[in-house]
Amino acid sequence: MTRSRRAVTAAAFGTVLEWYDFFLYGTAAALVFPTLFFPADDPLTSLLLSFAVFATGFVARPLGGLVSGYLGDRFGRRRVLVATLLTMGVATALIGLLPTHAQVGALAPVLLVVLRLVQGLATGGEWSGAVLLALEQSPLRRGFRGAFISSAVYVGLILGNLAFMLLIALLDDEALYAWGWRVPFLASLVLVAVGWRLRRRVDESPEFVAMLEARREARRPVSEVLRRPRGVLAVFLVRVGVNTTFYVVSVFCLSYASTVVGMPREVTLAALLIGAAVAAVLCPFWGALGDRIGPRRLVVWSLAAFAVLAAPLFLVLDTGSAALVIGVVVAAIGIVNSASDGVQPAYFTAMFDTRVRYSGISIGREAGAIVGGGLAPLAATALLAQFGHWWPIAAMMAIAAIVGLVGTAIAPRERG
Repeated sequence: MTRSRRAVTAAAFGTVLEWYDFFLYGTAAALVFPTLFFPADDPLTSLLLSFAVFATGFVARPLGGLVSGYLGDRFGRRRVLVATLLTMGVATALIGLLPTHAQVGALAPVLLVVLRLVQGLATGGEWSGAVLLALEQSPLRRGFRGAFISSAVYVGLILGNLAFMLLIALLDDEALYAWGWRVPFLASLVLVAVGWRLRRRVDESPEFVAMLEARREARRPVSEVLRRPRGVLAVFLVRVGVNTTFYVVSVFCLSYASTVVGMPREVTLAALLIGAAVAAVLCPFWGALGDRIGPRRLVVWSLAAFAVLAAPLFLVLDTGSAALVIGVVVAAIGIVNSASDGVQPAYFTAMFDTRVRYSGISIGREAGAIVGGGLAPLAATALLAQFGHWWPIAAMMAIAAIVGLVGTAIAPRERG
């Protein structure tokens, strides 16, 4: 295996684990955590509290991005990625060992919040570091190679949802709530061991090593990149647009279809699973296309398509038709969202110089994750409770997509 392929493999596998853990919580937040950790007379209130804790992981991500970005720009990408992998794996396994509200009362959600924050800290440095470890090995076909990191995110989503889909199929509700929900969280320890071994065997990024040899490293990479914030702001706005639309579909709509429309949980999980599988397959195609026509065009196309798709998405959900719901989720996640995600590694990497690249991408991307990821399901749930209809949520998605388009308009010209 060539050095470049080994780096892509190690980066991608670790990313699968990180996002399996992160998305696993999102699925649990929609399906079982409202009952286990946030019991209330009103199911919508329980769901709102569960999504609020879901959001805390996103709040912690910018801090994790700041710390990881600084360390990654000063001391290397590989060391930071090993640390984020171990931190995420341990936090996720501990969630699987938590007592529930019925066992220890209010202490249970407090402990859940703490571990969710640790998950967010680890995730904040993962994507950017994995992308740099993979793409800084060679300047050739960066769109195509970076797309495998995006595919890995979707594979993590697939594994996280497949775990609960299998549990729902195999266990009754009593067993699921008693012990079954813990199994997917504890299983992450197996993936940690494999990912740790792969990442330990990868060489440091040649671009980073060359920068050190030339003594060009930034002493204060965070402050340096923020002195010229155009790239950071562009990444932030793009991620607000992409994250808002994605998390409304992948987290809120899953709950909306099951609790409001009354669709079986198996159907909503299947829709998300198929959509993510299509996205994982298509990301390398979009990455290769981005190498030919430029990544910015695909990001613009994806955001514009989501603005148009927002209202039809909910119209289809309200039909209650399993086939139509699966079809629209596949279109939204598998085609539209993957077009943007597939080229973002190359797109964002090209905006920054090597000396501040880890910091620049992490700060912009993870700050966007708070607004577009952590707050989106929470805001959607609150809008549904306030207005009793989906149209304000569709409007929110369209506005977020427009915000993302502003980001592409102000983005600095890509290097290389």
